[in-house]
Amino acid sequence: MLKNLQAKLKDQKGFSLVELIVVIAIMVILIAMLVPNVVGYIKKATWATEQNGASTVFSAAQTYATDLYTQGSWTSATSISSTDLVNGKLLTKAPSISYTIYTTGEANTPAISYVAWSSSNAPTGTTPQYPVAK
Repeated sequence: MLKNLQAKLKDQKGFSLVELIVVIAIMVILIAMLVPNVVGYIKKATWATEQNGASTVFSAAQTYATDLYTQGSWTSATSISSTDLVNGKLLTKAPSISYTIYTTGEANTPAISYVAWSSSNAPTGTTPQYPVAK
């Protein structure tokens, strides 16, 4: 009987259907556990990229506002767009996200209050703006 079993095992080439199904089931379970983590990491990375872009736009807008003030062109109604920052050579290219730049609205203070944008990647309860609202 043992010789008969050994002979069958030597002649067997490949895997049985049950073995293949078990391996595929294990792989599906592992992938199902991995995908939500990867999606979460991608969302966090995108949020960090958006914040970094807002920081860059904020710094460039503050520099642009100071330049306008120095030239005597700053008024309380002055608005700044990303296009102004690119044209003023403060940004090398327009940001991929549409940032809204809010000024203080004071004629004698060339200051930027904050930069805001719309984001689906913001953590719950977080307003997408830079500097962060307190």
